Amino acid sequence: MHPFINSTNKVLVLLAGWLLLTFSISGLISSITDANIFDCLILFLPPYFLCLVFILPNYYVCRGLPLGQTPWMTLLASHTLTLIVIVGMWVLAGEAYAAMLDSIAPPLQWSLLFDTSLYTNLALVVLQFEIVMLVHYLFFATEKTRNLEQAALKQKLLISQAELQALKATVHPHFLFNSLNTLANIALSDPQQAHRFCLLIAEFLRYSVAYSKKSSATLGDELEHIQNYLGIERERFGERLKTSFEVDENLRDTVVPPLILFPVVENAIKHGIDSCIEGGTLSVIAREHEGTLVVEVSNPVDELGRKLRGTGHGLSSVQGRLKSHYGERAILKTNRLEGQFVVKLYLPILSEAES
Repeated sequence: MHPFINSTNKVLVLLAGWLLLTFSISGLISSITDANIFDCLILFLPPYFLCLVFILPNYYVCRGLPLGQTPWMTLLASHTLTLIVIVGMWVLAGEAYAAMLDSIAPPLQWSLLFDTSLYTNLALVVLQFEIVMLVHYLFFATEKTRNLEQAALKQKLLISQAELQALKATVHPHFLFNSLNTLANIALSDPQQAHRFCLLIAEFLRYSVAYSKKSSATLGDELEHIQNYLGIERERFGERLKTSFEVDENLRDTVVPPLILFPVVENAIKHGIDSCIEGGTLSVIAREHEGTLVVEVSNPVDELGRKLRGTGHGLSSVQGRLKSHYGERAILKTNRLEGQFVVKLYLPILSEAES
């Protein structure tokens, strides 16, 4: 629905404003033609209300021809054609209405008054059309600015939520319990390996906390973070967890949203590797395809469904962050193959300066 008439209050304000305008136009024509102002009101009030009905739908023409995205010749031709149609319909309707008044009250010569003031009326109709068109474009510009502000706020909120979820994930009692239990077992048999394990946990927690102060990270940072996470989980899963990384080294400096890969990999561990008795290989592939960064994470799944499905919150959160960060330029796709679950992220390749 047209935004100017989507509520009763807006309709009343619009009608009141247009009524005031019609009174002013009737007074102007009355002074030019020496006609009685009440006769002018009778003659021009319905046609100018009809003019409002004709002009308002130009909103949809303006919406379909956004400024800055439409060639000027196309803009000029489209709006000129629309104006010609509106003016033609208005003149025909006005003449028909004046002729009807002639048949009702012939002594007042309504058609003569309409014809006498025709050029003045045409100029006023064109002026109203141009003003309403500018108001429409101003509305779109304001709406675009408001949408950008809302998108920025939403992005900050999503990042904050992701930060909170990340911190919860890193310090989750189960995560700490599993990690500390694993550490205790390692410390008894191999103190040197226990030392390396402590470093992995420390580095993992350091990144999770430090990234919250940044608005972006590099693909290399993200890959190092998930490798630390997988290193911790590998101590718990043992031979059940195997990993495979195929990364185009030229893409490591590509800027990505912080912690965009961790929820995907975490999802693969929780609902993939952990669901399979024999475990499997978690594969991460990062490559370029037609100017786009493609990150593919695949993991085995239990075809017998021995583990309950997840809520899907992790992947939906990633999808929401991608949309807020990149708009329509980024895509998250999931695919369930035979015995495999594949997640693909398609991200614009941006440098630090472009992000």
